[in-house]
Amino acid sequence: MENRLKTSNLTNEGQIMTLKGYYKNLPDSTHPKTEFINEITRRTGVSFTAARNWVVYGMKPNNPKHISVLSEITGIPPEDLWSK
Repeated sequence: MENRLKTSNLTNEGQIMTLKGYYKNLPDSTHPKTEFINEITRRTGVSFTAARNWVVYGMKPNNPKHISVLSEITGIPPEDLWSK
């Protein structure tokens, strides 16, 4: 039983696809939640853990500039970022 993948990313007709070539042609995966945390860390300079604590555990940053950055990234007004 032979399984041939038909995609436009495969090599030209007549060429043989290798396992390495197949792997390289797979699309990059995306992880929107991780990318969101990474964007926060990039823009605020805090650790991944600190940014994740803000988002996942509802901890509020002490630095008002960090709150402004979070508001800017999300479009959520600063007073609405955390439940009261």
